[in-house]
Amino acid sequence: MQKINIRSSMDNAGIQIQKAGNIQNSGNGQARNSAMPEQIEKIDRDYKETSVLQKSKDLGLSYIDLSKVNINPDLLKLLTPEVARKAMVMPFFRIGKRLRIAVVDPENLDAKKVLEDFKAQKYLLNINLASLEGMQDALKNYEGDQYKVKKEIATTYSEADIKSYEKELVNLAELKEKVEGGTSEEALQLINMGAMKTNASDIHFEPEEKEVRVRFRIDGILHTVFRIEAKVFKNLANQIKYVSKMKLNITNIPQDGRYSFMLNVRKVDVRVSSIPTQFGESFVCRMLDSAKGVLKYEEMGFQTHYLKKMERLQELNHGMILCTGPTGSGKTTTLYSILSELNSSENKIITLEDPIEYNLKGISQSQINEKRGYNFADGLRSILRQDPDAVMIGEIRDLDTAETAAQAALTGHVVMSTLHTNSAVESITRLINMGLEPFVVSPSLHTIIAQRLVRRICPHCQVQKTIPSAMLKDIETNIEAIKKVRPDLKIDIPEKLPFPAGCDKCSHTGYSGRILIIEMITLDYEIRDMILKEQSSNSILLAARRKGLITMREDGILKVLQGITTIEEVFRVTSVSM
Repeated sequence: MQKINIRSSMDNAGIQIQKAGNIQNSGNGQARNSAMPEQIEKIDRDYKETSVLQKSKDLGLSYIDLSKVNINPDLLKLLTPEVARKAMVMPFFRIGKRLRIAVVDPENLDAKKVLEDFKAQKYLLNINLASLEGMQDALKNYEGDQYKVKKEIATTYSEADIKSYEKELVNLAELKEKVEGGTSEEALQLINMGAMKTNASDIHFEPEEKEVRVRFRIDGILHTVFRIEAKVFKNLANQIKYVSKMKLNITNIPQDGRYSFMLNVRKVDVRVSSIPTQFGESFVCRMLDSAKGVLKYEEMGFQTHYLKKMERLQELNHGMILCTGPTGSGKTTTLYSILSELNSSENKIITLEDPIEYNLKGISQSQINEKRGYNFADGLRSILRQDPDAVMIGEIRDLDTAETAAQAALTGHVVMSTLHTNSAVESITRLINMGLEPFVVSPSLHTIIAQRLVRRICPHCQVQKTIPSAMLKDIETNIEAIKKVRPDLKIDIPEKLPFPAGCDKCSHTGYSGRILIIEMITLDYEIRDMILKEQSSNSILLAARRKGLITMREDGILKVLQGITTIEEVFRVTSVSM
């Protein structure tokens, strides 16, 4: 380190300052260099920080220069400004219960009391020595807009809190004013509550050139809630990254994280994904509400013969069950329901997921980590050595995973997984196109469930209307097709059907909740033989139709006639070819 000598005197000749013999000023008392006062201050500050660094080594403590640390506003609320100033202490970094805290004088009685209080709260402390000047800089954070003691929001909400929020947030547009008027912590809490109030499954933060659009996915449809200024969102983005344990200083690569909060007595997990965009980081927060739990087959939308097929899966002792559909069609929820039915003291069940969405009691759940080489294929080989009776794999993405899953199904295991295909019969083609041989697919595959989610009509505001002629024609066409494959079903078309209207309870969407529409194939000897002979998907579909297969669109039409959903919803999620 360069040696620094400072000599100063004041007389009629002015001021003379020398640094290592290179900086000099004399004469009329005016500096030759206008930057000289700043340089003097920096030299003095560096000298003080160096002294504190040396003192920390003598005391066996860590050292921190607080002037170079951006302190999260959350941490300011661990202490009141009065306590922090009196004790000269400042928490500056936290992961869970691990807390790094800066102190000016560790022997100060007020500082000791603060440290003991943190220990009593089960914090694991890392004490760092800081300079007086650095601490004074850090204490200025209490004067900022993001710190407001009077409006702290806890991370645990009671039913009374929920009702209060519901009264305040009659219109979601009111969130904008409340979010912009509080701290970043409050803003995130308010948005979480707004999402829970509307039963949103996802929160989207989408940066644009001058604003950031905030949208909720409610019953599968995205709704714009409000837009906020980019400068307001900057603090909110840092708060999301902080609570999700993402790296705050990285903005140019995708990151994944997770945080949680308590809603009354239940835990709500939030899975966070970020990607860089032209105007900043875009975030999607997936709400995973543990209270929703595992649904019964009837609650999900399985009816009549499909319900009986699902119930018979409990008797299965080997074979592969595939659930197929696009992202967000409820595939994992269906598999969880099957797992719940298979779960007993006699069965050992292991799952391999990316990520684990809900904790299932009595089932061993394992999360893959691609970065560390723990993928679906290798993970499946590992868990098969754990002697399971049933295995659930989050997704079959490649040939390696498909082959391992098929071999497990052939050797006495029930294997469940998901695929991304448009219909049940296309799953067979998809496995073969991956590279799985027909003589492997045929004996290993047992059941294929294809599904979509449609919105339920809100029961509080629905209105009965006469069926329009064009809609009636579409319904009659589908009913004729159903009767050809299921002549045993008695189907009546009512004169009127319920239509969505919109009210406060459904956030004026006209819909509340969702239900599955399904098609389901259980492979028998005829279909297995057709796979071995590599017959076309259309031939296999016709064979399944002869055995009573009702397509997703037809299943949706039956639910329209029951007054559960609308024909527009069914047509929205099913292709024209179905």
